[in-house]
Amino acid sequence: MEQQVLAMDVRQLDKLSVLQDADAPNLVADMARGYLGRTPPRISRMRELLAAGNASQLANEAHGLATSSGMFGMMRVRQHCKALENLARSPSLDGAEALLVQVEQAYAEARPLLMAQLGIQE
Repeated sequence: MEQQVLAMDVRQLDKLSVLQDADAPNLVADMARGYLGRTPPRISRMRELLAAGNASQLANEAHGLATSSGMFGMMRVRQHCKALENLARSPSLDGAEALLVQVEQAYAEARPLLMAQLGIQE
C-alpha cells in the first residue's frame, strides 16, 4: 500500500528558521515568496517540455522543483515531481501528463498551507 505523504510538513520550515536572525527575521517567508512566485511558471515550462517531448529537460525541471518543494515542506509536490523526474529519465513519457496534473493539484493544495504557516498575504 502506498504511504500517504503530507501536503505540508511544517518541520521543514522549522529547519529553515535557523537561517533567520535579528538582521533577517522574515528570511524564510521571503524565500517562500520566491518559491511561490517561481513555481507556476516552472509547472508551465514542464508542460511545454512534455508537449515538445523534451524528456531530459523535463527531468531536470522536475528535479529542481522537487528539491525546492521539499525545502519548503511541500512533500506531495516533491513526491510527484520525483516520480515525474524518474519517468522522464525512462524510455517513455507515458503517464507524464497524469503526473504533471498531480504536481499541479498538490501545489494548489499546499500553497495556501505554506502561505498561512508563514503569514504570507496574497
